[in-house]
Amino acid sequence: MHTRRFFLFVLLLCWCSVPSAQDLDIPLFEIADRAALGIPVVPYDRWGCTAADIDRNGWPDINNVKWRGAAGSQVYLNFNGVFTDISANSPQLIAVESAGYANRTPVYVDFDNDGDRDLFLGTDKAHHLFRNDNNVFTDVTAAMGLISGPPGFFSVYGYEMSSWIDFDRDGDNDVVVNQTNNTSLIFYRNDLTKFVDIAAEVGLKNVLPIGTDGDRGYYPGRMQWVDFDNDGDPDLSCGILLFRNDNGHFTEVSQSVGFVFINNYTWFTDWFDYDNDGDMDFFKVGYNQLLRNDGGTFTDVTADVSLDLFTRYTQASLNIGDFDNDGDADVFIQINSGTRPDPEALLLNDVDENGNISLVDVGFFAGMTTYGDRFGAAALDYDMDGRLDVFIPSQDYGYIMYHNLGMTTPNHWIGFDLWGTKSARDPLGSLVTLYAGGKRQIRFTKAATTWKIQDNPYVHFGIGQATSIDSVVIRWPLGNVQVLKDLAIDQYHKITESVDTGVKNHSTHSPAEFSLAQNFPNPFNPATTIEYTLPSAGPVRLEVFTLSGQKVATLVNGLQTTGAYSIQWRGCDDTNRPLPSGVYWYRLVMDKSALTKKMLLVR
Repeated sequence: MHTRRFFLFVLLLCWCSVPSAQDLDIPLFEIADRAALGIPVVPYDRWGCTAADIDRNGWPDINNVKWRGAAGSQVYLNFNGVFTDISANSPQLIAVESAGYANRTPVYVDFDNDGDRDLFLGTDKAHHLFRNDNNVFTDVTAAMGLISGPPGFFSVYGYEMSSWIDFDRDGDNDVVVNQTNNTSLIFYRNDLTKFVDIAAEVGLKNVLPIGTDGDRGYYPGRMQWVDFDNDGDPDLSCGILLFRNDNGHFTEVSQSVGFVFINNYTWFTDWFDYDNDGDMDFFKVGYNQLLRNDGGTFTDVTADVSLDLFTRYTQASLNIGDFDNDGDADVFIQINSGTRPDPEALLLNDVDENGNISLVDVGFFAGMTTYGDRFGAAALDYDMDGRLDVFIPSQDYGYIMYHNLGMTTPNHWIGFDLWGTKSARDPLGSLVTLYAGGKRQIRFTKAATTWKIQDNPYVHFGIGQATSIDSVVIRWPLGNVQVLKDLAIDQYHKITESVDTGVKNHSTHSPAEFSLAQNFPNPFNPATTIEYTLPSAGPVRLEVFTLSGQKVATLVNGLQTTGAYSIQWRGCDDTNRPLPSGVYWYRLVMDKSALTKKMLLVR
């Protein structure tokens, strides 16, 4: 019997006795004390939440998003797990929100590279850009060349989402915007002093269907940037459509790569590597489907993971994270149940002894037992203890903060706060690969996450019972690859981009021997590091060969002094062409001595 179906059967048998989280070995959540958080109950219609380190002080902040009406959103800065409302500091933002229009998807992103995060906000009638000046938000929409306008004679033409990334690789973040009832995307290239719409130049004019559900924007209105084909440039996921980036021009490829659905209704969507195979898979809520990515083509695995059994009504968020820190990404789905006693869903990623994956709903047993009117949660680690919490805006409750207390047997974790230097200061589009406990995990940084949601601003990994990591590989947006190892676990690390990817001499004293270390990470994609030591000065060669003995790359060929060295290799031959997956030899030669080791490249 399939693991998940068996587990569900066991849960049903145990329902009357209501097993605890400890009995089931799942994380336990409690509702955090509002007084301790410093966030009061706001008795207005809330719909959506953005979590971002707005002031970049190392603590995730919260925007509790309004829906319609004159009451505004609340912006709360976080320090040491206690929140302070700064909404009143920004009269221009208050004026926009007081107009009564619905707030669509507020996104916090550093567009001007000054080290704090600014705010892009879409409403029913317009989009707005607010520059963050010491936590005061100033409207710079017109000054930056952003122009709102209806595409036709529609009473509602809401600006549903914006999604940000450094598309043209010039060191600042650009933005694509979706507008209900507009068949074209708006794509603003950021030139730091102005934004210029380049949608026509890059193939994003007249490419969208028009939905039949009023202002909902179900079909093309849920956007994320993702490198689905692992070629190093960002592709655009737009609801039921998938646009592949081919050297700066977008081609819609959904049908050709199997990115198809049983129903085009998309309420919330997200990308994550659910099976830890090194590429990003696609999840959508609203006629739920999970599409597994197999090297750039997709297979529907909804039934394989028993997601077809999950039919809860109404599914009102989608938040991805490793909530139990076991090394597999899980799924939180908020349930807007109204008066029905239907609590939240937490789908833990369960892998059995045969490698079969199931998504098992344990929300009730984990302590997520409230129900009522709520939409658009955010996952974040508000107290920075390494366990992902959940913030839920709610008309019935004001809000709920589910505080993650962890497991009976705690799992380990590690997290990263990325700061660009050559890349944008807010380095969206970074691919982070972690090797730990025999697993490879990946994360791709982006803003926003899905419609009306921006999630945890830090890169977070659970590592289970592993007591150390092997390495973390960061592919920064401009292509620089940085490999780090010997990092302490159970803490967050601020990582600043290094632009040096050449050979490094780490030592000036004479090492004891001529040595060649095993490359790390291994297996690797896209880059690996090779370290070696030289007992004396002289000519050195470091070369890469196929198993048949054909030389494909020369990494070092010249005189070097005594010392310890490291070099990164990106899996390319001497003409900079990517090599195929496979086993390769790397060989270090000095005088009459030679050392050889094997490494595995996985595309």
